[in-house]
Amino acid sequence: MYTLIRTFSLPARSWAGALLLAALLSAPFADAAGQSREDPQMARFRLADAFMRAGQFEQAIGLLEDLYAGAPRNETFYQKLKEAYENVKRYDEAIALIQSRLADTRSAALLSDLARIRYLQGDEEAARATWEEAVATAPADPMAWRVAYQSLVAVRQFDQAVSLLEEAREATGMPALFRVDLAWLCSISGRYGQAAEEYLALLKENEGHLDFVRARMTPFMEDQEALAPSIAAARNAVQTDPLYRAWRELLGWLYAEAADFPRALEEYRAIDGLENGQGSRLFEFALAAADAGAWEEAAKAWQEVLTRYPDAPAAPRTLAALGAMHTQQAEEIGERAFDETGQRIPAPHYERALVAYQTFLQEHPNHAMYPDVLHRVGRLQQDVFLDVGGAESVFLQALAAFPNTRAADRAAFDLAHIAIARGQLDEARLRFNRLVERLRTGELAEQARFDLARIHLFAKEFDAALALVDILDAHTSTNISNDAIALKILLLENRGPDSLDTPLRRYAGALLAQKQRQPLAALDSLDALLAAYPGHALADEARFLRGEILLAAGRREEAYATFAEIPLIHPASFLTDRALFEAAGILSRDPDTREEAAAAYRRLLSEYPGSLLADKARDRLRRLRDDEGV
Repeated sequence: MYTLIRTFSLPARSWAGALLLAALLSAPFADAAGQSREDPQMARFRLADAFMRAGQFEQAIGLLEDLYAGAPRNETFYQKLKEAYENVKRYDEAIALIQSRLADTRSAALLSDLARIRYLQGDEEAARATWEEAVATAPADPMAWRVAYQSLVAVRQFDQAVSLLEEAREATGMPALFRVDLAWLCSISGRYGQAAEEYLALLKENEGHLDFVRARMTPFMEDQEALAPSIAAARNAVQTDPLYRAWRELLGWLYAEAADFPRALEEYRAIDGLENGQGSRLFEFALAAADAGAWEEAAKAWQEVLTRYPDAPAAPRTLAALGAMHTQQAEEIGERAFDETGQRIPAPHYERALVAYQTFLQEHPNHAMYPDVLHRVGRLQQDVFLDVGGAESVFLQALAAFPNTRAADRAAFDLAHIAIARGQLDEARLRFNRLVERLRTGELAEQARFDLARIHLFAKEFDAALALVDILDAHTSTNISNDAIALKILLLENRGPDSLDTPLRRYAGALLAQKQRQPLAALDSLDALLAAYPGHALADEARFLRGEILLAAGRREEAYATFAEIPLIHPASFLTDRALFEAAGILSRDPDTREEAAAAYRRLLSEYPGSLLADKARDRLRRLRDDEGV
């Protein structure tokens, strides 16, 4: 064996591995009786395989040729030798190898393999003739056509593969043969309309394949060249049989993929009628439309549910979903219920959300979602309409009427934040501690622990805050852990420069003032910090907090300027991607600056591809494209 190995030229690294492998594989081994035996053929094959994996194909070929000569019927030796010939483009020898087998058996598989090698060799005419010969060996056998088609696909002859499968249907008398294969081939070769027709035929055979069909079509639906012919094919099918539900559902999905939500709504309205769905399919469509930012069509669908099916199971869920959608709309456009002077101003989306929730509470007092919707009302009163007393009353009602529910836990959490807003830090600390003791584990308990650390920060008790953060950093879920790490860095890196930790104390004071809805006091504290310590490590965080406060106060131009300067002044800050995202969000709310917003989102995705905000930025950019074509 040693002499054999030395006849090959291996790089040092491959040589060492092959030598060791050869030694191991050629060594005798003992059976149960202690007698030595060995399998020289297998040892040589494994050595050849090792050469193959090391890219030493010529060395492998010598071994494999000897092995195959000694056992020409061994399929493993045959396949490995053919693979080695192909890897070094010794196509004549690969062809001769296949033909040696064809002398005994002229099978479709061997002929298809021969056709593929001839194609790789550059003899396309001979390859086509050989593929034809392959299927002619058993024209009524679908397997003969399958191996030939797979051989064509291996050399990326997709158009020829399509033609072959179409011919197979006629030759076998099976018009539904290779339905899925043909649809896939048509898709990857750009015949999207034909692919859709195959999928529609598959659905006609079994409507249970709908999810499978959508999954197969999804990768191609981002291309308008795929969408248009697919929609045309589905629309033609629906016209031939308008009562077939699966076709209509596929057409509705395709319209939604094309962002044509008005037409999608028409299809789902028809589907709901066909199924006697009592608004359930309209409800599902509206959820998808709202998620895609098609607010108008979502609202139409939900309003139709409420009008046509007021007593159906979908009606209460519709009211809750309408409230959530209007809240999301308001948040995305930066709607506020008060102007910069504190005067009440119209907030139509927030007001519609509140009406939807209140209607739910009045009409469905026994519904399972009642506690959750009640809590949502409290949050609107607290965060949007600044009715702290009304919010407190709602949260106390949720605690009393629905104990041991998620809504009650959230209400207890929010009552603690109301205490912070009122400057009652001890009361807030007590409520958070009670919540932690009751829940012990889970995201809300972890959030309460984090807020306990923040209370220490508000109170300028930095060492106590750091001690709690250390525990959170090690034992919490990802979301809270990220916040804990950020707070830990804030506490560790921003002490000093004096013994009083003046910059950090001013920053903590600004955070507390923000929580207590005292924007002017918060801004004064931040401005004093930046004026006195412009080069302090806290400067980037102070500017970002300043931008958040300005934006919450409705001072959008100042907020934009603050966020936009952070990447310029602090290019290495961990807040640069967040600042870009906030600046882009402000620009996107003005029709005149939406192109600039799109450019800002693109910059974020280009310069910070690993940002946690990347997915949101892509979604915002897509919506800008859909709305404005930017």
